[in-house]
Amino acid sequence: MSFGLTVASYLIAILVILMNFGGNAVFPVDCAVVFGSAVRQGSEAGPGITRRVETAVHLLQEGSVQRLFFTGGVGEGNLASEAAVMRNVALRMGVSHDVISLEDDATSTWQNIKFIQPHLTDCTSIVGISDRYHLARIRLTAWKLGVPMAIYPAERQAGVPFEIVAALREAVGILMYAVMNQ
Repeated sequence: MSFGLTVASYLIAILVILMNFGGNAVFPVDCAVVFGSAVRQGSEAGPGITRRVETAVHLLQEGSVQRLFFTGGVGEGNLASEAAVMRNVALRMGVSHDVISLEDDATSTWQNIKFIQPHLTDCTSIVGISDRYHLARIRLTAWKLGVPMAIYPAERQAGVPFEIVAALREAVGILMYAVMNQ
């Protein structure tokens, strides 16, 4: 691929990320898939997990979603999976065990969706919840894996400097996922 085409593809990927910042979800939906993020000190929720779970719990409490699926494995140096940490945050926020399911083997967005897919058979409508810079890759991956998933951003943002760096990283991820085979 020529340098010019590479740069153009990267810029298009950034544009796609920005275009998906607001999500495309229409509520109510049956199930929310909440994507993992960094775990701190082995088993503590990082700010990404907190933002994403707060949004999912808010949607659950207002009746916009009926079930929560937390996905994310154990990162290097961690004691607990991202999914388990998210469950603990949700439980502390008053969510019942009955509406929570975990997928705690995935270590990438691709695996998050692929591994959670068999658990979503009773869901007639699905929304993926993550930080807004991550939504375009979720949407692309769900489409490639044949999972009908809308997307919705965490209600609190990470902060502009962090999101700029994250969007630049996500653009590379989108380009890689765009050429991946199932």
